[in-house]
Amino acid sequence: MLAISKKISQILFPLISGLKGLMVLLVLLLINLSSKAQSGPYHVILERINADLQTLVKDKPLADEITRQLKSLNADGSWADIDYSDAQYDPLKRIKDMATAYIRPSNKLYQNAELYGAIVKSLQNWLDKNPKNKNWWYNDIFYPQAIGQTLILMRNAKTQLPVKLESALIERMIRRLKTGDGANTSDEALHFLYRACLTKNKATLDSAAKYLFEPIAIADGKEGVQADGSYYQHGKQQAIASYGRVFAGNSVNAAFYLRGTEYALPKDQLTILINYLKNTFLKTIRGFFYDFNVRGRGISRKDSLSSGLGVMVAKIKLFDPENAAYWDASVKRTSGLEPASYKITPTHHQFWKSGYTLHLRPAYTFSIQTASSRTLRTERGNNENILGKFLPDGATNIQRSGSEYANLMPVWEWDKIPGTTSRDYPDDGGATVLKDWGIPGTTKFVGGVSDGVYGISCYDLDYDSVQAKKAWFFFDREVLCLGAGIKSNSNENITSTVNQAWMRGGVVSSNGVQKNGKGEIWVMHDSIGYIFPQGGDLEISHKAQSGSWYRINHFQSKTELQHQVFKIWLNHGQHPQNASYQYIVIPGVDAAGLKNYNWSTIQVLKNTAELQAVKHSGLDMLQAVFYKAGTLVASGLSLQVDRPCTVYIKDLSAKSPTLYIADPAQEKANIKVLIKLPGLSKSKTIDCNLPTGAFAGATANFQIKE
Repeated sequence: MLAISKKISQILFPLISGLKGLMVLLVLLLINLSSKAQSGPYHVILERINADLQTLVKDKPLADEITRQLKSLNADGSWADIDYSDAQYDPLKRIKDMATAYIRPSNKLYQNAELYGAIVKSLQNWLDKNPKNKNWWYNDIFYPQAIGQTLILMRNAKTQLPVKLESALIERMIRRLKTGDGANTSDEALHFLYRACLTKNKATLDSAAKYLFEPIAIADGKEGVQADGSYYQHGKQQAIASYGRVFAGNSVNAAFYLRGTEYALPKDQLTILINYLKNTFLKTIRGFFYDFNVRGRGISRKDSLSSGLGVMVAKIKLFDPENAAYWDASVKRTSGLEPASYKITPTHHQFWKSGYTLHLRPAYTFSIQTASSRTLRTERGNNENILGKFLPDGATNIQRSGSEYANLMPVWEWDKIPGTTSRDYPDDGGATVLKDWGIPGTTKFVGGVSDGVYGISCYDLDYDSVQAKKAWFFFDREVLCLGAGIKSNSNENITSTVNQAWMRGGVVSSNGVQKNGKGEIWVMHDSIGYIFPQGGDLEISHKAQSGSWYRINHFQSKTELQHQVFKIWLNHGQHPQNASYQYIVIPGVDAAGLKNYNWSTIQVLKNTAELQAVKHSGLDMLQAVFYKAGTLVASGLSLQVDRPCTVYIKDLSAKSPTLYIADPAQEKANIKVLIKLPGLSKSKTIDCNLPTGAFAGATANFQIKE
């Protein structure tokens, strides 16, 4: 490169000698540009990756940990506490940490000779042992990524790694890239990018860029982003912040590293990525914490609900400055600089492809996860999520601060997951997932309707010898939850769990717990109120519960833990044949506010196995779930449908209401609605043509006019 610059200088020197200073500067600039053009984008990308790898590094804790690890390092570069026949994150993570400290001038181990020797020895030991793990992910994704990151860090060292060692490690990184595998493809392509820049190999860089961006597409029914904005992985399984988190992180990193180069993310794919991040992924985070419904089997890992997305979101601004205000607000909200409510816009999203519902308000997040015969239930795999049998049976995540469930899962009673109706087993063994990698759902009538701000979700439950019709009606201050047709012939009591969260503060209720009562009951805990308009056999517990991470994930600690847990549920008894429930959740309220809360604006018109319907007079809307063709007559209105569906009528008493309708079974292209409303002089018949194909199950809307 220096020779090229000298040659250009020699050619231009006679010209330069006769020019003034401005021309000299221009020529020098041309020389510099020529030099960079010759080097290509490799150096720029390496610099960005290197800086990224050192983001948020804390030098003192890092140096202290490395000092401990150096004391236990064997002469051959191995550690006695690591099983190299089943190596996982260590030892490569330790070696990468050592490389990080070695190249940082701010670290006390910077350019430490002993540390350099340890890095070389431990890398050579890894090379000689060539460990393999039974889980392909370590072999094909983590190992080559960690090696590539270590080599990139050491490229900044004054004393470079031995050339032979580095070359051998680069060779060890080579894997055959598997395409069409969603987040896994981008994971593998990331270490292709590392290797391409280390070797300055254009063909490898071409492949890396291609496959890093390949998953950024709408992949109807395949693994990846869906038409409704959700994310599939391991088949038709909702994975928004499990594998979808990997997809988001890798895609953002790739766009960040390659910005401004010939490999920059194309505009159409940028739109898909931004929409996924803004409208789906980031909305599943309340404060610092994920909604537990979107973490998949990762729910069984310690700290799995902690998001830590500040750095990732900050990167997005560099390639999407148009939405800078949104990204700034997200960083502040997820890092604790602002409250969880900061700049939250009320939205309601029914993800018809994956059975997930997300209802956002500044005061709270409320979500639901369900499974249908079109999708897979939340998976168990690699001995993770062992007790998550009931997670897709209408689990409700109710968050205010965001931390209501964080690290509570070891002591959860897993047959009482919030929102679910299930058998009350004598122990958690009944909640064991018996098959790995996803079990299909059992019923087809699962979904809902939405206008983007309000909506309904429904779940036809028929699983584990329990049947029920479950529905949720979403408003501003409150969410109304209905259950009907609850039946089972099993010997266990059948329960509907309202919540199971960290015990915080006291529990206040109207008259304590009323057994078999018919009068209204209200309960308040941790700024969330619960009203039971018809009473019921309500039970509340705020005792300590015990468990370990190991019982739900065999890669986690066996240490026995004990935490105080708030748990509230309705007991339907043994062998119920037509039991029902109704309760209202009011987040963001205190005991006085709950006591004076006027829920009479919400009228339950029907709660049966055929029809569940609610009128909210304050919002002037009607919401209904028809499990079969039928008619609703109530309060001066009549609504008749010729097929099962979910229906929502907005501006009910106006002269021109809006009808929102969807088919949760995703089978019908047309539903006929006969409607008579107070604001209309006569009945209206509406022929509702519904979305089909990838949009089957989505909401259609129709203006009702005289």
